[in-house]
Amino acid sequence: MMVKSTKKKRSHIGLIIFTILLVILLGILGVNYKRFASKQLNPVRDNKVVKKDSPKITKTEKIVGSYRDDQDGAAIVLNGNGTGRYVYADKNNPDTDDSLTWRKDGERYLINLEDRDVTNLLTAAFDNNKLVITGSNGWNTETFQKVNEELNLQQFLNDMHKK
Repeated sequence: MMVKSTKKKRSHIGLIIFTILLVILLGILGVNYKRFASKQLNPVRDNKVVKKDSPKITKTEKIVGSYRDDQDGAAIVLNGNGTGRYVYADKNNPDTDDSLTWRKDGERYLINLEDRDVTNLLTAAFDNNKLVITGSNGWNTETFQKVNEELNLQQFLNDMHKK
């Protein structure tokens, strides 16, 4: 009978060791999965890449926003996705209300106004919350002041006509 008792003890010890090893293995897999999942949701970039890209991102984000030029009766909104809208309150003709696309080009920005009368790209420079837009073929240089809130362009046009 002693032989059976020893075999049972060995069997129980083997089962206990197997269970402990299984728990340890599952714990390790759980921790590694948690790390893997967090990296998938929040990927960490190489420090060199972050430092290299950060100035470009910051400069591009600075231009995003709403601007107004009350003197000329014009306003422009530049969205983060490279689109936007330009309006101009015209006293003698219908108001201008054009969609646009924009992109960074070195230290300046190029604006493509979707207007059949404006055939060339406009050039914009950003400095101290002011956006200066220049162009050719009769485009007047306009200086816009950045506004902190989102600008309602239709309301802006209405306000310009009340002046």
